[in-house]
Amino acid sequence: MLWFFLNAKSIDLSFMKLQLYIPVYALTLLLSAALLFSVQPMFSKMVLPLLGGTPQVWNTAMLFFQMTVLAGYAYAHGTSKFFNVRTQAVLHISLLGIFTVFLPIAIPQNWISPINQDPVFWQLSLMALTIGGPFFVISGSAPMIQRWFAQTKHPNAENPYFLYGASNLGSMSALLAYPFLIEPLANLTQQFYGWMVGYIALIFFTAASAFLVWGETQKPKHLKKQKEQITWARRGLWLLLSFIPSSLMLGVTTYITTDIASAPLLWIVPLALYVGTFIIVFSRKTIISRDHIMTAFSYLMIALIVLSIMLTARHIVFIPLHLLLFFTAALACHTELARLKPRAENLTEFYLFMSMGGAIGGVFNAIIAPQIFTLPLEYPLILGLACFMRYASEKQTRKKTSFYNIAIAAASLLFVALAFNLHYPVSKGLFSFLILISLVFIADKRWLFAFSIAGALLFYPPGYTKGRGFFTNTPHQERNFFGIVRVVDVAGSQRILLNGTTNHGSQSLDKKHKLEMLSYYSTSSPVGDYFKFMEEKNAPQKIGIVGLGVGTTACYQKENRHFDFFEIDPKIIRIAQNPEYFTFLSDCKSPYSIITGDGRLTIQEKPDHFYDLILLDAFSSDNIPTHLLTIEAIRIYLKKLKPGGALLFNISNSYLDIEPVLSVIGKTLNIPSYSRISSKGKVTDTDLEYYPTHYFSMSYNKKYNDFLIENNWSAGKFRKGVRLWTDQYSNIMSVIGTKTSAQRAKEMKDKIAKK
Repeated sequence: MLWFFLNAKSIDLSFMKLQLYIPVYALTLLLSAALLFSVQPMFSKMVLPLLGGTPQVWNTAMLFFQMTVLAGYAYAHGTSKFFNVRTQAVLHISLLGIFTVFLPIAIPQNWISPINQDPVFWQLSLMALTIGGPFFVISGSAPMIQRWFAQTKHPNAENPYFLYGASNLGSMSALLAYPFLIEPLANLTQQFYGWMVGYIALIFFTAASAFLVWGETQKPKHLKKQKEQITWARRGLWLLLSFIPSSLMLGVTTYITTDIASAPLLWIVPLALYVGTFIIVFSRKTIISRDHIMTAFSYLMIALIVLSIMLTARHIVFIPLHLLLFFTAALACHTELARLKPRAENLTEFYLFMSMGGAIGGVFNAIIAPQIFTLPLEYPLILGLACFMRYASEKQTRKKTSFYNIAIAAASLLFVALAFNLHYPVSKGLFSFLILISLVFIADKRWLFAFSIAGALLFYPPGYTKGRGFFTNTPHQERNFFGIVRVVDVAGSQRILLNGTTNHGSQSLDKKHKLEMLSYYSTSSPVGDYFKFMEEKNAPQKIGIVGLGVGTTACYQKENRHFDFFEIDPKIIRIAQNPEYFTFLSDCKSPYSIITGDGRLTIQEKPDHFYDLILLDAFSSDNIPTHLLTIEAIRIYLKKLKPGGALLFNISNSYLDIEPVLSVIGKTLNIPSYSRISSKGKVTDTDLEYYPTHYFSMSYNKKYNDFLIENNWSAGKFRKGVRLWTDQYSNIMSVIGTKTSAQRAKEMKDKIAKK
């Protein structure tokens, strides 16, 4: 009787454990992944203001996260190789407990980014000090928990890869929740306290996972099979097939954030797509067939090439196309990666090489590419490489390539090359048609198609075809942490400074009109209104301008007027001060100083009540750094203004409507606020154009505000859903605009004409 009772108890306990395996292990993996992926946009958003809001902050952050994941996977692999499950579990839970001393996560006081130095390693050091420990130990959880499950007697223990789906589900849930739930509802401090609660919960779930495997002393039958032999060629494919999607993710993120904003929402979309591909390829059932994936990838690549030829300027249609193309490219690579996965006993090694490939992608995009490419060629380069990896798990291509196919493709690409280099007088429509037909014809020829796509991408690199055949000369181009700048000449008329893809200042090449103020700073623009108002003021004037550009505003010269330019990017300073490129600073003779560093941080060091005007004109390409637009930032600027001084913001933009953000801040601070959008036009008797502009003003000076109203400025507009932006809270989703500044300028001009 006693024997029956003890055995019945044992049977019940075994049955209970069998029922708990999947829920406990899945929840542990889901929570660990959610913590890993929610902290990435959180911490990156926290550090962004210290580094000027450049998109490179995210690339560097991703490099850190990928390197730390690699270290975590190496830790999981090493402890799996040398320790039994019990010892590994004790070590892992102990480390989780030890790293609670770093919580809640916060940036140490007095950490200031370096001036005139590349801040990549400064950012990496800061992240290692603050978040490195907790992130490292959580990173090891996914392969470790799957190894523990493989040690159990569960019927699916032989194939624990399906648990990777739970991990990626947690990643995806956290990523999607951040911009739509976490960011709108909680400030950064609240977010990090919530993250700390989740971390403590993870310790308990990990302990429960260890408890379930604690009594499993005998190896399951599937682990007693003959050991699988892994070749180095196979390991090389693991690396390459994980490197390509990692690099593409960073490349497409840079593409879409360059002109919109460096913000969590736009970081998260590519990362969520990246994670989604893992969910699909490691699911228990096939969701999308391999052939359908490869076909979709091929035809999306063809669409990109053809549209790049037809639309030589950046166009909003490219953003969803690039995201969809990235998703299918990553899915194609990860499909091949999943086909090459090993048996359970080599699981941790597989994940180690997979994370190594991801980390190499981060190193390539964040450190290597900016040093060797003056344009973001890493993105088209890796897109081309992805084409070579179609059906990479097969030793041979599916069909033989005929000489006829090769001749057609070569002739088509030669045709495009001639058109590009010699401006061959044939219509773009004919180019596009020939390329389309040729690429479709050879789409199932792996190697020929890949070489053809790679060649086409060299002629039409995504995102930087703007102006081909329009620019006659490029005297200078340069790239650093803060982005890409080019000095380019427009045929016979003017020289332009391009930051990313956006004009940051223009100067006439004609000596007669060399000091005409063009682009966003003409005398008929809203900034011209301010200087008209100040023309009658004879007292000494101090003007502070955040964002140097080419120094055009220095030509609003007047006796006893001094300009302080605040500029974070050393290469912009070198270009603006070099008279071989631009001469506004040297020829306009206005006394000026240039203060290097983030505008908000450096202007804070100036005495209170110092400036008559502070003009916020800081952009990274078309992206306005959000930390310059919070209520805390504006309180700093207001303290630096003289009584009766004014704040002026250049908010001209193609994608974001910043006016409601500033209107809410103006209302909160009870400061009169006005805006004006000016139309484009030409300098009298010339072909020199100035652009439509959108400016916003804040001032307590009644005479100045009355002057603005007389000159067609209107009260700042509000927008439903736009809340007060603070250092703890900002929401890009709420200000994505449907009309560009140019479109609104035309509407305004038509409205005034009707009156």
